[in-house]
Amino acid sequence: MEILFATNLQAWGGGEKWMLTAAVAMRDRGHGVTLAAPEAAVIRERAEAAGLDTLAVPFTRDFDPVSWWRVFRHCRSCRVEVLCLNMDRVLRIAGGAARTAGVKVVLPRRGSEFPLKGHLNYRWHYQRVATGVIVNSQATARTLCRDISWRPPGAVHVIHNGLDLTPFKSTRPSTEVRSALGLTSEDLLLINVGELTARKNAALLVSVLPALRREFPGVHVLLVGEGPERENLLAQARQLGVADAVHLLGFRDDVPDLIAASDVLVHPARVEGFGFAVAEGMAAGLPTVVTDASSLPEIVTHGATGFLFPVDDGPQLEMALGRYLTDPQLRAAHGEAGRKRVQTEFEIGAKMIQLENLFQTELARG
Repeated sequence: MEILFATNLQAWGGGEKWMLTAAVAMRDRGHGVTLAAPEAAVIRERAEAAGLDTLAVPFTRDFDPVSWWRVFRHCRSCRVEVLCLNMDRVLRIAGGAARTAGVKVVLPRRGSEFPLKGHLNYRWHYQRVATGVIVNSQATARTLCRDISWRPPGAVHVIHNGLDLTPFKSTRPSTEVRSALGLTSEDLLLINVGELTARKNAALLVSVLPALRREFPGVHVLLVGEGPERENLLAQARQLGVADAVHLLGFRDDVPDLIAASDVLVHPARVEGFGFAVAEGMAAGLPTVVTDASSLPEIVTHGATGFLFPVDDGPQLEMALGRYLTDPQLRAAHGEAGRKRVQTEFEIGAKMIQLENLFQTELARG
């Protein structure tokens, strides 16, 4: 197959991580692959570093003849058979160009739990241009066509995100990681990985820290990521008197090491497309405490690999964390069960085979 992946986002996020992983996997499985993205996009730089062919496409606005022509010309000259894209703007530009060039399969991928909009522009492109839709969870699939009177005529294909387990099989010694952070082996570490935004809701974790520290003085919170809530979280920690126990680490290249050196992964997001960080915590053998929202119950088995709690429910979050902090054996049992679940349900190789089979099946249907 000749496959074109396309995105208009310049920053790096979960969707770009999935797309680059998929593009490399399809290339390694013997298919012709090109990745289209803006000139300065992080994904394009990383794709070139991975040895992928790239195509510079600005995707600056919905009416963008330059981008349309570049995609059309590439699809024609390379005889592209499958276009996989993210973001609705890319569907409007690249989708139309690809279909005009004769591409048989156009598959947008939606990784966030937000419904389609109801206006004519959406309806036209999802009914006349897209040949199907890829989503990353059953929750996203349920939400996709909520509140609209129509639905895309092609199938909605659920392919959960996959995880490369290799980085979690050989990590730095936890004592070394903790020492670099000024922490000891006796400290209890709660780790949260994700953007510092209201949607990810790290503030809820900080809010329960004073109560936890009264019973467990050695509890610390690691916040890995950046975002607009950073200063608010710092101010909140100072106001609650726990600034010494809240460590805002920013973006890190050693996330697997940080997770493996922690005791519990906490994910209090209000909405979540898939939850890469949760699966990463499970891969490292950590028990997880996550909200009972979006796709997270598809990843975490309550009472077996972790605990689910209602969105924004601080007392329930505190209770779940308290159970783990008082019971190392429960932490170990749930962590091992989580590791096995990720290995059997979310391993990246199996998900890429599923994606390849989908491309081939859709292409055969024409």
